Amino acid sequence: MVITDKALDELHAEIVYHRLNTSEKFASTMKTDFMQKVDSILPNPYIYPECRFLPTKTQIYRNIVWGNYLIIYKIKKNSIEVLSVFHTKQKPAKIKLVKKKK
Repeated sequence: MVITDKALDELHAEIVYHRLNTSEKFASTMKTDFMQKVDSILPNPYIYPECRFLPTKTQIYRNIVWGNYLIIYKIKKNSIEVLSVFHTKQKPAKIKLVKKKK
């Protein structure tokens, strides 16, 4: 499994935001919670639904609902690539930019 630098940057930004604006306790558990959700992909990557904002014939873009976030990942031939940690209060049109992130 590969977690892109962009996804890690987005996660870090959310952690910093919560540390400054909500709760230190919540912020400190975010990375652990994120990793648990990501690890749940491996046994069966198709268990989570196709990302409705990134439809494809092969349904390679999937998402995990994680509180107010979507963890968007791509199923590749030999690996899984976590592309984004997307806050659901953002414009859904921004999700389409995930395809271009590396």
